[in-house]
Amino acid sequence: MDVPLDEEAHCAAPSLGGARLEVRPLSERPGVYAKGEIGVSTRPMWQEALGQLSRRSESCLYVEMSQLTFIDVAGVTDLVMTARSLSGHRLLVLDQPPFQVPRILDLFWPGLGGIEVAA
Repeated sequence: MDVPLDEEAHCAAPSLGGARLEVRPLSERPGVYAKGEIGVSTRPMWQEALGQLSRRSESCLYVEMSQLTFIDVAGVTDLVMTARSLSGHRLLVLDQPPFQVPRILDLFWPGLGGIEVAA
C-alpha cells in the first residue's frame, strides 16, 4: 500500500482483527503522524510510511506518536531500521511515543544513535 506522505491526504488501514492505523504527513515539520495500532496486520502500511520518510532530505525527521495506542516490538524495530538507514548526521525524532517504546529501545538497542525520544 502506498502511503501518500507528500500529499494532504491520509491513509487508514483497518485489519481483520479490528486493529486500525492512520498515517498522514505532518504539516508543520518534516515527518508523519501515526494514530492507532502498529502490529502484524498494520505493519506493511507502517513500513511503507517509514520508507518514504527516510527518503526525505531534511536533517531532522519526526514521527508524531501521541495517538498510538499500541506498537509491537517489530514496529519499534522498523523505527530503528529507519534511523539506521539515515545517512550522515540525520536524526529521527519520536515525538510522544507510547511508554513502551523507550523501554524497548533501551532493552534491545541501548545507546543507539540517530534516534531521539521526545516526551
